[in-house]
Amino acid sequence: MPIEIDTRVLDRIIRNHPKKVSELVRKTAFKVEQNAKMRAAVDTGAMRNSIYVVTPDSDSYTQAAGAAKAANPNAETSPLPQPTGEFTAHVGPAVEYAVYVELGSHKMAAQPFLVPAVEQERAAWEKAWEDLLKGV
Repeated sequence: MPIEIDTRVLDRIIRNHPKKVSELVRKTAFKVEQNAKMRAAVDTGAMRNSIYVVTPDSDSYTQAAGAAKAANPNAETSPLPQPTGEFTAHVGPAVEYAVYVELGSHKMAAQPFLVPAVEQERAAWEKAWEDLLKGV
């Protein structure tokens, strides 16, 4: 069961260990990306190829969107997301139709790939934070 943490403790950890927190966010984001690519449904490969990670200091969106367009020239891509903070990562598909694959529609059943990829990393994320807390 996850431990409950006072937000003041988290603020102190972030303030005193920014590199560790940043690395934890980045590492988790890239694992989610990898898991999502393994789970993504494949027709042309555009959706799988379009899965990216954007952090304040790295951006695979342009490459992913280009790979999606190469696989399916008709694929529409969404705008490049901008991280809103130093410890933020965006992981997701650049192709706009991916939401219908993930959640389904009235014409097709859902084929989730992103939410299960996040859930697969949840325990490791929580354990890493617990380890970080123990080290403080």
